Amino acid sequence: MSSATQTSRPTVAITGLNGYIAIYVALKFLKNGYDVRGSVRSASSIEKIKSHPVWKEYVDSGRVKLVVVSDIVEGDFTELIQGAEIIAHLAAPVHMDLASWDTYKIPTINGVINLLNQANKVPSIKAISLMSSMAAVFSPAPNEQQLGKVYTEADYFPLDEATVAGMTPATNPYASVLWYCAAKKYAEFAVQDWIKNNKHDFSIATLCPPMVYGPLLHVTSPEELNGLSGSQAPWTSVVKGKDQAVLDPESTTYVDPRDVADAFYEAAVRRKNERYLIAQHEYTYQMWANEFRKQRPDLDAYFPLGNPDAPTPRSQNFWVIDPSKSINNLGLKYRNIPETAKDTLEHYESIGLFKIPPGAWVKSG
Repeated sequence: MSSATQTSRPTVAITGLNGYIAIYVALKFLKNGYDVRGSVRSASSIEKIKSHPVWKEYVDSGRVKLVVVSDIVEGDFTELIQGAEIIAHLAAPVHMDLASWDTYKIPTINGVINLLNQANKVPSIKAISLMSSMAAVFSPAPNEQQLGKVYTEADYFPLDEATVAGMTPATNPYASVLWYCAAKKYAEFAVQDWIKNNKHDFSIATLCPPMVYGPLLHVTSPEELNGLSGSQAPWTSVVKGKDQAVLDPESTTYVDPRDVADAFYEAAVRRKNERYLIAQHEYTYQMWANEFRKQRPDLDAYFPLGNPDAPTPRSQNFWVIDPSKSINNLGLKYRNIPETAKDTLEHYESIGLFKIPPGAWVKSG
């Protein structure tokens, strides 16, 4: 392949390329004619990507290139974004185990503003898709107090900064979760303020998915299922063995990572300046276990039995998310539980999960 052919394709810059959802975002753009330039935080992450089977053909052909940006809050994005047409920002600077409100607020807000400021100096950029979260949308009230609630793009996490800043883990066991939610909300507000105060030529779309479940493409062996974070860790509970407990769901709605990737792509190529809730189907872990067992009764020993007749969120009239804006504006066609389950089981099978005894991959302690 000639260098002229390579440079004729547009480039998408993706932050946090080694992440669960970022892989799908990259594949979506690659399959639609874009080259990918992705950031990671260390040189060791570059080597892991180069050896990963999902990436090999693209790295070898020069269609995926990698850049180290060790600090998205104060780091230099020049090498990543120079000459790019689109930016997909997925790198998250914080986790759910930090110690104070400021440790959530400052990196979450400053990371995205740093990127926007630098992007505004690059004339080739036409669109930016930003990862937010349904955490920036939800009310922390118990499900039973939100019966029939329908969340839309007009909703925001209701607690203000003064309230969350006054929390401590000692006074509120959910402080870190609420800090995380508030940080996501205030990062969106900071982006809105940036748009008002800065002349720019690119579109900016903000995407808010809830729990994200699907094939874990970044996982290449059963042992790698240990130590996963975010929505991925509880997702693995439904393949730990028939006698394992079925977890209570953290939410009531999920989305497939491929649908999130579709949203990133469509929002960028359609040059959308909007906020979108990206969500499709109600779920419980019991529903997933039931579906896995239905599709693969021969693997019954791998899926927790729990209570197959347990109620679903819909039967209890819990809150729901309205995805109609993403369907109407972005043309999304969401995958359902049977589709996601089928492809997830195929991936588990491809990495050898069902060649070892149920739960044999789980590390104790």
